[in-house]
Amino acid sequence: MSVQSGSEDFTLSVEFAGLCLYVVDRRQAPSVSVLMPTCVPTPNGRVKTEHEDKTNGARHVPYLLANLANFGQNVPPGPAGDGPQFGVVRRLSREELFFEPEEQTSSQVDPDLLPLPDFGVYKGSISVQQALLGDIPPNERPELNVRAALKGGTLSAITGTPAPGRNPSWDQSEADWAGSIGWTRTIPGKSLTVRIRNWDTGQETPLALTPVSRGGRPVIELKIANLCEDNALEWKEFEAKFDRRDVDFKWLYRLFAPNAGASILAALRKKELPYPLLKPRGARTTGNTGCTGGKIGLP
Repeated sequence: MSVQSGSEDFTLSVEFAGLCLYVVDRRQAPSVSVLMPTCVPTPNGRVKTEHEDKTNGARHVPYLLANLANFGQNVPPGPAGDGPQFGVVRRLSREELFFEPEEQTSSQVDPDLLPLPDFGVYKGSISVQQALLGDIPPNERPELNVRAALKGGTLSAITGTPAPGRNPSWDQSEADWAGSIGWTRTIPGKSLTVRIRNWDTGQETPLALTPVSRGGRPVIELKIANLCEDNALEWKEFEAKFDRRDVDFKWLYRLFAPNAGASILAALRKKELPYPLLKPRGARTTGNTGCTGGKIGLP
């Protein structure tokens, strides 16, 4: 159901799922960048599935999932709490997303409340690559596939239970790590434009969306994910058998560099890249495949 033309603002609700690194820059009060690593081998061999510890990573694909009803089409939006009844999938590859109109205020986020492994425990050994937060030249930084800067709004967990922070042995015991993180923002006006810019070609794709009524309120709901090839859309009918060892997390180390030397493993003094051990996740309507992301605060 379309929203009445007299509405003055609406809610933007974005679910980030899967292999995402949430970079919370406190120097900018704070700003949040969501980075998704490239998790498929590239034809030129610059990205390979073999990790530094000689294990192989499963392929993951990033995409934007939107509701066809938000494109002004006369279709049912679907019941609240479920995915869109008619969905539009936009594959993402080497692209950055902007949400317009942009907010001028900082995001509300408490990193300690995000139930994600904290790369901050390794700050003396490895650092997020600063070049991944700036301008990306064409055909450079192949390890980065998607980036979104979140301005304004509130970032909070959709699933998971916050774990004690600054635990250097976080990978040694099971925890209720999050498969999804939500970002909500109040948008003034009657529409939203998601602008997608490709780093290699410079091509831009604007997606104009209008809110629909779900759960009695005007809203635009999006999902931006980087999920495993086995069930990338998280359809509950195709849920894989639960695996407590979330080894896909290792892809996130591609976004870091050692503070000294050329090896992440050597910097961490590990024989294998650390990864989360998952507690079984409760059932959710749209699936529960989501791999665990990570977080880091700057400085």
